[in-house]
Amino acid sequence: MKKSNHFRLRAAAAAGSVLTACSALALTAFAEEAAGSSETAEQTGSPLLAMLLQFSPFIIALVLLYLIMLRPQQRREKQAQAMRENVRVGDEVCTAGGIIGIVLKVNDDSVVLETGGERNKIRIKKWAIHENITQMEEQAAADRERKAARKNGIAAAPAEDTPKKKKKTDD
Repeated sequence: MKKSNHFRLRAAAAAGSVLTACSALALTAFAEEAAGSSETAEQTGSPLLAMLLQFSPFIIALVLLYLIMLRPQQRREKQAQAMRENVRVGDEVCTAGGIIGIVLKVNDDSVVLETGGERNKIRIKKWAIHENITQMEEQAAADRERKAARKNGIAAAPAEDTPKKKKKTDD
């Protein structure tokens, strides 16, 4: 979580510096245009092209802003929405308020949780679910198994090659 916040701060700082640089370029371009507007129009051929060249740093800055900040945020929102839609009975979830409970019932837009040792039941909205602990644990276990299989596969590969070589030499 800390890395993503750090990345967001760095991305915001980078976008801010790009916007500052673009505004400085645009101000310089406007100053040059005011000094010799007839020369610029004659050199470029059309006033429309000259205007596009002046606003191109702003357009580039907006595209970079979209690619660096907005698009990853939209991807995270889609993942969170998919996680909320895939909540099943028996999953352990944590709400945005920090309440941890086990899902007893799933409705269209709400979920009934059982919390605490006294088995209190709470009905919450799906949008309040912050993370699905059961899914995260299953995903972590699958990742560990994948890594172990990859490690065993690499370690087992030379052991399998050695007997094959012996068979070839024995024949």
